[in-house]
Amino acid sequence: MVLFVDEENKEIIYKLVKGRTMSVYALLLTHEKMGVREIQRELGFSSPSLAQHHLTKLMELNLVDKDTHGEYFITRTVRVGSLSLFVRIGQTLLPRFFFLVALIVSMLILYTFFFASLPLEGKDIMFYALCIICFIVVGYEGGRIWNLKPI
Repeated sequence: MVLFVDEENKEIIYKLVKGRTMSVYALLLTHEKMGVREIQRELGFSSPSLAQHHLTKLMELNLVDKDTHGEYFITRTVRVGSLSLFVRIGQTLLPRFFFLVALIVSMLILYTFFFASLPLEGKDIMFYALCIICFIVVGYEGGRIWNLKPI
């Protein structure tokens, strides 16, 4: 769910949620709850106070909150920066390109079982060639985004 109260608030969030703050936010997106020391260790911060600083920024933006045990959790999901290239499914961030890869593979399977003729004709070869080229290009871009994950 993507929420923005107004355009001014949206600009503030875009301006403040970047760099290490973005890394903390993305890490919390992939975990239900985390403590300051867990975040520090996971992201390789030099001290827990650095993690606390970024968590405080996120709390001021009402994106994160803290429970009675001192663990932080996401209260509001926004797509900022490189996070706009990902879709959150449960606690997993998947590049949006992976859905295109799934579509291409589905088209190849359906075409093979329902429309392809044996022996292969020119139209079949052209379809397979285009699908394979699309699969390679979209798969490559999805892999690049996956490797550039914000956490």
